[in-house]
Amino acid sequence: MRFTRTLDVTAFAASVVFLAGLAACGGDSNPARPTPGSGGNSGAVDATVTINANGVSDNQPRVNLGARIRFTNSDSRIHTIFSTPHGTHTDCPALNAIGDLQPGQSKESSALTVRGGCGFHDHNDPDNNNFRGQVLVGISGTDPLPPPPAY
Repeated sequence: MRFTRTLDVTAFAASVVFLAGLAACGGDSNPARPTPGSGGNSGAVDATVTINANGVSDNQPRVNLGARIRFTNSDSRIHTIFSTPHGTHTDCPALNAIGDLQPGQSKESSALTVRGGCGFHDHNDPDNNNFRGQVLVGISGTDPLPPPPAY
């Protein structure tokens, strides 16, 4: 009888550990889970900005609230896209998910969830106006434009 009770307790403890392990991993086997550097959310990509040797293709792209923006590097050198202002990059943290873009690489921001202007710049060339801009988040064509960001 004692052996049976010990076996029951051991089996119960093993079951608890097994179930706790399942809960910890969430049981999610979704292969579409975002990978690091992909933006980390499921918001739609509403705009793409292409970077070439002359600068960005659109310095005032518009996206819907909650959407993401994609940056594509068509240049032969690395560009690093961060939020304004240069040095602190705190105005629009969702853009900081882009970071380094190798030649030919594309990356997306995190979801842009604050309505207004979201300044960006190339951290490797912060004083070059050709590599600066402002994502207009949730701003329609009839809304007044937000003030330019401090670069």
